[in-house]
Amino acid sequence: MNKNAKGLTLLELLMVVAILAILATVTLPSMSTLIAETRIRSGTMALAAMMKFARMQAVARNSRVTLCPSDDGTACGEANAWNRGVMVFEDMNDNRHLDGEEKLLGYREMNRNLRIFSGADPTSTARSRKRVVFSPAGSAAGYTTSVKFCSPDAHASPEVLILQNSGRIRLSDRDGSGREPACDS
Repeated sequence: MNKNAKGLTLLELLMVVAILAILATVTLPSMSTLIAETRIRSGTMALAAMMKFARMQAVARNSRVTLCPSDDGTACGEANAWNRGVMVFEDMNDNRHLDGEEKLLGYREMNRNLRIFSGADPTSTARSRKRVVFSPAGSAAGYTTSVKFCSPDAHASPEVLILQNSGRIRLSDRDGSGREPACDS
């Protein structure tokens, strides 16, 4: 063998490729879990920020402010369609709909790759919230709202954003009743 030769032999190259393939096989599943967990955490933080914003606007404006799921920021959508987007508006006539004289205060698109729902499961509308109305005192009318965030491919544990009537927002792995979210429906 020539001592001045520089480069790799075929055997050395195959060994490197084999080691890289083994490393990729081990790390890719954990990477998809990390991505799914990051999407869920990002979604919960985005909705929590919109809830805090709506509550703050209700107190600052001394009027009712509504937060609801929305496809485009022009009208409230379906109860279990929180993954499309969320809008906040001042509800001066208390009809829970954005009317011509009312002001849209904010709109945010959500991650459509997540399952974000407020009912018992993603397909149910039973006990789901179509809207959250904040009073001028900052409280949320109605019952405790639990919005669940699930990964569509089940690579990550679900999270639940809980809004209590007092306006307090917290993050949990269970809903307001202590049940684990049913993400598989």
